[in-house]
Amino acid sequence: MKIFGDPFFWALVSMFALAGAAAGVGSTRLGKFRSLGLLTVGMFTLGRVVLVLPAVTQPRLAAGDWSWVVGGVIFAAGMVFALPAFAIRPFTGPEAGVSLRTGGFYRIVRNPLYLSDVLWCLGLAVMFRSEIGIALVPVWWAGLWLLTIIEEESLERKLGQPYIEYRRRVRGRILPGLPL
Repeated sequence: MKIFGDPFFWALVSMFALAGAAAGVGSTRLGKFRSLGLLTVGMFTLGRVVLVLPAVTQPRLAAGDWSWVVGGVIFAAGMVFALPAFAIRPFTGPEAGVSLRTGGFYRIVRNPLYLSDVLWCLGLAVMFRSEIGIALVPVWWAGLWLLTIIEEESLERKLGQPYIEYRRRVRGRILPGLPL
């Protein structure tokens, strides 16, 4: 079907999943369902991966092998920042008894998983020379930034003063050092 070759279809799939993630993180009822979190992660990821692939018709950067090297380095950096994700439930509300993580990557950025999302997405777009994929990276970042606002309100309610102090110490939500 022609729709599956349309990059904007895949962008819509990803943004719809991001909206679902906001519902899961912000709602005490929806935030309890791990399956919703996994579904939104899967859709958010799938849309951004398929969007940049050569099978999807779109303008491509006229670049040589350098795009694989530069994109690969960015992608690898993103995968390194994804390591803390193995200890959390993605796109769900905070669980009872959740503890505040402040070590490792959490010392430099409050949401290393979202930094990972931005980096690997950019890395793949550069690797496959996807102009639309590169142009949408700021959109994904903005969507994740809005999600962090909802997520941090949930964490503040759940963890209280320790989380407020942590936010003051670690200024970067997604990008290290940037209070955005």
